[in-house]
Amino acid sequence: MNAEFWAAVLTALWTGVITSVSPCPLATNIAALTYISKHSGSHRLAVLAHGGLYALGRALAYIIIGFLLVKSLLSAPSFSFFMQKYGNQALSPILVLAGMYMLDMFGRGFMGFNVFDLSKFKVKGGAAPSLFMGFIFALAFCPISAALYFGVIIPLAARNSAPFSLPLLYGIGTALPVIGLAIILDFGLKKVSAVTGLAAKFERFARPVTAWVFIACGVYLGLKDIFGII
Repeated sequence: MNAEFWAAVLTALWTGVITSVSPCPLATNIAALTYISKHSGSHRLAVLAHGGLYALGRALAYIIIGFLLVKSLLSAPSFSFFMQKYGNQALSPILVLAGMYMLDMFGRGFMGFNVFDLSKFKVKGGAAPSLFMGFIFALAFCPISAALYFGVIIPLAARNSAPFSLPLLYGIGTALPVIGLAIILDFGLKKVSAVTGLAAKFERFARPVTAWVFIACGVYLGLKDIFGII
């Protein structure tokens, strides 16, 4: 495995983390886990177990979508040839635009939507409901999650012929903060505002840093593979 693939691996994992702590996905995760904590019974590790299953459901959704989409794209000879020959040139503007979007250079008009009614989901009676909740909530893409997943992860997966591994790593990245929230809830920190505050502080620092890294990588690929300056 070359350095480019390992860079894609780290990008997929970190982008998943950034997605999960962004305001819209974070609000959905906290709402779901708060609901789970109230309906998962009195067992000590019940919230943690259901939180892990919720995170697994989210990861599975990203894996399935990414695998099917990238696999179908790579099966087209013309697209596969294009990505192998011009993949870096195509990624250059995508990374720059993704970074600009994360820095809100296009405005703050998108706030996401509360698509699902949590009262419809019941987590009593087994593991399946929590898993299903995570899977369904992952499909309710907010603008930031849609931009990062379809704008960064899918092109990276196609460029590296990795229809399973990179979406998997992105899904794991989105699951890590969710599992962390479940642990916090399990050990008694029930105040959602405290959890939100910690995640918001992390996101305020990590998001612009990640955005500028995306922009820098996009500019580098453009100078190297489009203009041949480097």
